[in-house]
Amino acid sequence: MTAAAFESGQVMTAPAGAGRLYALFWRWHFLAALIVIPFVLWQSTTGTLYLWSEWWMDAHHPELRFVTASETEVPPSRQIVAAFATLDRGIGPQGAIEHRHGGHAGSAGGSPALPVLQILLSDDPHRSTVVLMQGPDELPYPIFVDPHTGAVLGSLGSGEWLPGISRALHAGWPAGKPGNWLLELGDCWAIVMLVSGLYLWWPRGRSIWMALRPRLHAGPRMLVRDLHATVAVIFAAVLLFFVVSALPWTAFWGGEVLSRFQAATGQESPAGFSTGGAGAAQISTAAASIDAVVADAGKRGVKGTMAIQLSPWPDAPLFLTNRTPFLRDDRIVTADASSGKITGDFRNEDLPIIPRLVAIGIHVHQGDFGPVNLWLNTLFAISLIWLSATGIVSWWIRRPKGRIGVPSARRAPWSVGMITAVVATAVLLPIFGLSIVVIATARRLARART
Repeated sequence: MTAAAFESGQVMTAPAGAGRLYALFWRWHFLAALIVIPFVLWQSTTGTLYLWSEWWMDAHHPELRFVTASETEVPPSRQIVAAFATLDRGIGPQGAIEHRHGGHAGSAGGSPALPVLQILLSDDPHRSTVVLMQGPDELPYPIFVDPHTGAVLGSLGSGEWLPGISRALHAGWPAGKPGNWLLELGDCWAIVMLVSGLYLWWPRGRSIWMALRPRLHAGPRMLVRDLHATVAVIFAAVLLFFVVSALPWTAFWGGEVLSRFQAATGQESPAGFSTGGAGAAQISTAAASIDAVVADAGKRGVKGTMAIQLSPWPDAPLFLTNRTPFLRDDRIVTADASSGKITGDFRNEDLPIIPRLVAIGIHVHQGDFGPVNLWLNTLFAISLIWLSATGIVSWWIRRPKGRIGVPSARRAPWSVGMITAVVATAVLLPIFGLSIVVIATARRLARART
């Protein structure tokens, strides 16, 4: 669509009797949908893939994911050394090292200098240890080790490791920060779409319960609209939660705005944060300390799968987190990488309110609270795809034949409350504010030309 289309006759008129404010909200709902629908389809698809990625890996690579349980357990340091030995043998991120079902590594070659993202130690004796490396494509690829024997079971290329590639795509890979900014833009405009959609749906002359019942015999135009609006209203609170809780993950708002606000208000997590990324040599130097930290964490009652991370800068602490289905069991343990001495042990209640809320959002997004969480997230993703499809169909039915059908602009008085809300949102969400400026500028240029 061109900017000139906004000022042309290629419009859909508001329903008969609709006021100017209704027309204004209808127009902004349409504009928001143009931005949000691609975002929604992308995030719903990649998010659902990530939700079920672990199950997929279990089903398709049981020889790498599962081991024979034994009372004997090899220290983490020996498992790590065994995994790194495969790098010395030229095993790269594009191949597997002698999978039990056959095949050999590609010749791309691994390197001990490749970053180590995480070391995952399961509390399930039937599961393998996973050493997550980062390949040249910036995607993670796993090396699997039997925790009872120390034998390397094999590895997978980054394209085969569904948990890694689905999460990366969900965050905007391979476009990097620009891709993440676009996702953040879609996230912000989803709020506009939600608010404007609720205003358009709000029952006028009938009860809320009646408005939640699709009018099955009112013709396709009204039926599609009702099927779209009813599902949107039912999932409105869930959508708002997912949109808001996703913002801390974004590169700009989460990395720049929220982090600065936390620093200014004393809301930073006392545990700090680690992205991992230390080289194999640095991890090998800290191997004995990792043994001590894991053993100490077990004595302290840390449950679930332990994730060990070490950042690449000098004197970076060892960072241990866990993944459990219960929020009360969340732990962050930090330790000196050279001695293995515990320097911090933090439970969820030890964190300020913002890090605690962010942690809850992460758990819900990842489906950490068990099968019910996974299925509800999947249902929500399906509802977003449904809203996108019915929104497009509704537009197609309502638009003037052969035209785009941008809802017409009517001059409507903006209340002080509306102006305050838009300005506040633009300040709190700078990327959204910038997009408003771009749209307004494009509209003024289009008017000047016509």
